[in-house]
Amino acid sequence: MTAILAGMPERAALLGGEPAVSAPTPPWPLVDAETLAAITKVITEETLCPVGAEGTQGDFERRFAEMHGRRYGLAVNGGTAALMLALHGAGVLPGDEVIASPFTWGASVSCILQNLAIPVFADIDPHTFTLDPDSIEARITPRTKAIVVVHIFGFPADMTRIMEVANRHGLAVIEDAAQAHGGKHAGRYLGSWGTVGAFSLQASKNLTGGEGGILICDDRAVYERAMSMGTHPQRLYAELELPEFREKIDSLAFNYRMHSMSAAMANSQLQYLEGWTLARGRNALRLYESVRDLPFLEIPPPLLETDRHAYYNIPFTYRPGVIPLSRDEFVQALKAERVDGNVYVRVPLYLRKRFQEHDYFGRGYPWAISETPLVYRKGDCPVAEAMAQVEFQVDGNYYEDAPELMAQIGAAMRKVGENAAALREWFDAKKG
Repeated sequence: MTAILAGMPERAALLGGEPAVSAPTPPWPLVDAETLAAITKVITEETLCPVGAEGTQGDFERRFAEMHGRRYGLAVNGGTAALMLALHGAGVLPGDEVIASPFTWGASVSCILQNLAIPVFADIDPHTFTLDPDSIEARITPRTKAIVVVHIFGFPADMTRIMEVANRHGLAVIEDAAQAHGGKHAGRYLGSWGTVGAFSLQASKNLTGGEGGILICDDRAVYERAMSMGTHPQRLYAELELPEFREKIDSLAFNYRMHSMSAAMANSQLQYLEGWTLARGRNALRLYESVRDLPFLEIPPPLLETDRHAYYNIPFTYRPGVIPLSRDEFVQALKAERVDGNVYVRVPLYLRKRFQEHDYFGRGYPWAISETPLVYRKGDCPVAEAMAQVEFQVDGNYYEDAPELMAQIGAAMRKVGENAAALREWFDAKKG
């Protein structure tokens, strides 16, 4: 700490000093003239309620699927719907077990419950926060049907090893790429590896329609099964080819169709995703380089040259005990410096009330389907539990080069460290 504390530090904003960050954050979602023109076109020239692969929505489905080297794309009203239909399309049935990460947003696992299947949690890699392939294999049972892989924060999971495990055991793989548009593993886009790739297009995401989602796949049966559970019968009559799905067309499906304005926004901006992704990467590396010497922070190790992080957020690991602040106190002090710091996963999913009490649909379902309902215990995924205590990230969609902003965010982290002793006194006085 000697180097950090050398000289007189600027006063932390939480203690009355000026915030370290004054540079503007790039506006997001980006609603520019091109986006407005695309939206205006669909609301004046196309139906506001597309029920088939037509017009701008159909164009977006095709372009997004082709970008990922996939045959089929199905646009829906959100990433949660994309995940739910992805599992259904992959053939997950009530009572099946699906391996998932406990270190993620709830939708990555609620999609399992919505299919009346049973989540089984595997542990994560401490550097990427993504599923550990060895832990996945250790959780496989005769009841396992699929794996949901989350590319959290935009980190590429080790899809090479995960697909080896899945193929060896005959398991479907659903890639939750809600935070990973433009990311790659081994040179291939995330979302193009598994049985199905599912994406969110919600307002904060790297590609957005304001709201919306899309799933992509290669298997015709997977595509038709997913479509038959989530779209209007008019589209089903127009597109379904397989008798097993055509003979059951009706109006009982979920209404998950995308709004045409969402499709227009996402479709107009798809051409910029590559450039935006590269800029996000450059900004993250600028920030990491500026704080590399701070002993209370750990930055992720470099990726393989063939991998690419999508940087939905810029993640860090906090090293407790180096300065006299907890992780949460450090993040609170960062916020005062006008850094959009946040803690993403405070409690692994299986330790939360719904899982501990088997309470999702009520009456213990879907767990009650199993003859011996799964019990979730502290210690099931020790790495995830440990990382939940030390992970934090810098939020923000840094899709254009912002060297001054990244330098100021790095300076804010350094400034909080330099003021740690005084901040400790401030937090203690506030508690007392």
